[in-house]
Amino acid sequence: MRECKGATTPLVPNEHLGPETNKEITIFKNMGISFRRTIQSLNYLSTATRPDLAHAVSALSQYLENLGIWKWKGFLHVLQYLKQSQEVRLHYHRNGKQGIVTCSNVYWGNCRVTRQSISGYLELFEGCLVLWKTGKQKSVFTSTAEAEDKALCDLTSEMLWLRQWMIEIGIVEPNCQILMGNDNQSCINTANGDSSFNNKRMKHVDIKLHFVREVVQSKDFQLQYIQSESMLADFLTKSVNKTVLERALCALGISRLKVRGGCWKIGRNEPRLTMATFSLNTLKYPVMIQDLPWIPH
Repeated sequence: MRECKGATTPLVPNEHLGPETNKEITIFKNMGISFRRTIQSLNYLSTATRPDLAHAVSALSQYLENLGIWKWKGFLHVLQYLKQSQEVRLHYHRNGKQGIVTCSNVYWGNCRVTRQSISGYLELFEGCLVLWKTGKQKSVFTSTAEAEDKALCDLTSEMLWLRQWMIEIGIVEPNCQILMGNDNQSCINTANGDSSFNNKRMKHVDIKLHFVREVVQSKDFQLQYIQSESMLADFLTKSVNKTVLERALCALGISRLKVRGGCWKIGRNEPRLTMATFSLNTLKYPVMIQDLPWIPH
């Protein structure tokens, strides 16, 4: 794979992974490859240093038993992307003033076998990405609002614990407020207590709604609507195209580092490595985290 052709995305854009035929499974078994061992080699990257691999690794890990030749080709596509992006690093800086900013997103009914939704969320502290997560929801929901409510509830639980921990060790003030972004109006309306959305059809998610609503009303969290094109967690829920992926990665501080004289060269006066070092020839719409309208400056 060292001589392979590089790829610009971890998976083929808008590709849906599903079950394969017995013939395709047999073809892969005859190859004698341990897919479980190979996919485990990417787990550390996807959870610790490379959030752009999170969705691809999570999606491929669901087919460890009955893997077919097409899933194996998907794994090879991830390796092609790693070949193309081997200089990409998660960059942290000390010039942020945005506090704690989070956002959650859902790809509703993405699984074509169970119709479960894929949810993903991330957290930025002082403009730096410190937490991300993606995975399939355990329940099937009949509307996007319900799936978004579940993802928002999971994010709120995570942020409550993380906020308290950061207060205890003195990183943030006790009165710090967390900004949560979401691109679903119905989810925001129900979380803010809009009575017109509190009907019988939402009864089975009512407890989660009251939990989020209580946190929002306490003023410790601020829930804000964001445009879909400004949603940074979109690449955690599905395989997106190159432009969408690079736009999100640039905003999150995931960029290429230049090598000069055998060491990594990072400009001291640059608040963040963005378009100039990440993808100068392909990224047409550079964006920085402070350029997003829903994040305070």
